[in-house]
Amino acid sequence: MNWEVTLYISGKIFYENVIAKDYQDAKLTALSRNPTARVVSITAKF
Repeated sequence: MNWEVTLYISGKIFYENVIAKDYQDAKLTALSRNPTARVVSITAKF
């Protein structure tokens, strides 16, 4: 499933599109790509 993860780093908000099986996997994938980011939201894209 495709997920859109909204991330925040030093005053900037950006989006990371990841392919993952569930919410937790999407969060881990996005944070592994951007380790200093904070997750703002995660939305499933169909």
